Amino acid sequence: MAGLLTVFLLDGCKKLDRFPYDAISNDNITIGSAESITRGTYAKMKEEYYYKTIHQVGEYGGDNISLSGTTSDELFNFYRYTRSNNSYYTSRVWLYTYQIIGNINSLLPVLEAYEAPEAERESVNHLIGENLLLRASAYFHCNNMFARPYLDSKGANTNLGIPIKTTNDINYFPPRSTVAQVYDQILDDATRAAAYMKRSASTTPKNNNYASQEVAWAFLSRVYLYMGNWEKAEAYADSVINSGRYTLLQDDAYQKYPQHVPESNSETIWCIRMVKDADFEEYHMDWYSVGAMYAEIDQIGWGEMYPSESYLNLLRKNPNDLRFSFIKDQPQSTGDLWMIYVVGNESAKTYNYVWKKVEKEGNDYRIVQDPTMYSNPIVQKETTSEGNTQYFVVASGTRYNVWIEPALIDRNGYPKRFIMKCSYQEQQSQLYSPVLFRLAEMYLTRAEARWHRDKFSDAVSDLNIIRSRAHIPTKTVSQASNNTEILQWILNERRVELAWEAQRKYDILRNGQTIDRRYPGSHLTGTNYPIELLPTDPRIVELIPQSEIDAYPIPLTQND
Repeated sequence: MAGLLTVFLLDGCKKLDRFPYDAISNDNITIGSAESITRGTYAKMKEEYYYKTIHQVGEYGGDNISLSGTTSDELFNFYRYTRSNNSYYTSRVWLYTYQIIGNINSLLPVLEAYEAPEAERESVNHLIGENLLLRASAYFHCNNMFARPYLDSKGANTNLGIPIKTTNDINYFPPRSTVAQVYDQILDDATRAAAYMKRSASTTPKNNNYASQEVAWAFLSRVYLYMGNWEKAEAYADSVINSGRYTLLQDDAYQKYPQHVPESNSETIWCIRMVKDADFEEYHMDWYSVGAMYAEIDQIGWGEMYPSESYLNLLRKNPNDLRFSFIKDQPQSTGDLWMIYVVGNESAKTYNYVWKKVEKEGNDYRIVQDPTMYSNPIVQKETTSEGNTQYFVVASGTRYNVWIEPALIDRNGYPKRFIMKCSYQEQQSQLYSPVLFRLAEMYLTRAEARWHRDKFSDAVSDLNIIRSRAHIPTKTVSQASNNTEILQWILNERRVELAWEAQRKYDILRNGQTIDRRYPGSHLTGTNYPIELLPTDPRIVELIPQSEIDAYPIPLTQND
């Protein structure tokens, strides 16, 4: 092989009908040049409005976060389900998805046709596998955004997915495929990717910034989970767990999860690697990163989006839970204590925080601010089934569970609690390498799949691995009143463990559950705001950018 591979790589084309394309042949390809092109595809995933939008749609559309005010930023649309067919954010995802796919479609045929010397065959195969998995990932994330879930009641063979293109023919304009067809393509790419990326015993695997056979297995476990194929979801999660490549972080290392250099993190399976200083500047990782809405660090970031009350209530069941470390409360300078709770009005669809100053009095707390509002000036308490103390008050005949803590600074009536899970990598304010897969997810996926296969004891064993790591009490099958309760344990643990990793919305919907947002937040402003969204609600699917529909040479059906 001689010469350099030349290609117009990810050339900024605007529409699906203009893929990056140039004459690539096995006459001028080298391993180095193919690696360079593939790295360019990885780099495209770093684009500000690619992963950030994927994150916002998957996380802001769930029930783990509460926005402390209104904003003109398009993120408000994802948070309040006020869709737009003129969204810059979603149009970037559509654009970058098909740029990534176009780049891969140009490179794959050359790699597959290349007759590599024996010494290079494994490296070439691995590159083929990486590109196949990158294409599968691009289809998966885009389809999640613009199509209904695979398990939607109307059926994957009926619901429309996104267009599938696997060739570099610039004159081919595919129509929208069904969701089932898109998943078939995803599975085909990912399954082949896993086979291509098989390594010999003497080969050192690439680090977790790159696709690998284990990444393909992790990806397949999630795809099969979304499809409700429990046997294969369990099998692929099991393959990752038993590969021996990954270990769960423990104690202080776990509490500082996002701060580690990604390739030094033994739990991360795959991430989008952001480099200190260089990527911080190039990809606007100061005020416009994923973490900037969650926290202000070193005077950088908006810090306007906080954990939802329903999420906090799950976490508060176990006050010693290590995952409190991912939330950094912003205390007032007074040193006061308060009790805080939510007052809701179901008919008026309002939910507001109430806080009152309290003082420690022996082993109890006395209400010192407006004590006559309550039936007892001493905050009452009881022991929960987990063995922890639950404080509560009674006002006007209604009981409210309260949380006692140092009084916090508030923003527009919302206590400031910074989310620290998407920031501070290598101690650089908003630097963050988005985690796409990690080992904890594999245990939770295997637990859920095992439950569906009536392996209840095995499911609880997997659940307890995650609970033990978080320093909270383990469960036993005998503690459950019925088997359905075990599933809810698993789903609750998945919610707490994987919070703010862009999976929550899809976890709710794939289980046919309602997105329940009966808690304080600016999603309750204006009119016609959604407090509870059913899985059948058309708003759970983003509208295809109208600019793409207008430019496409054949009709491209818009979502309802």
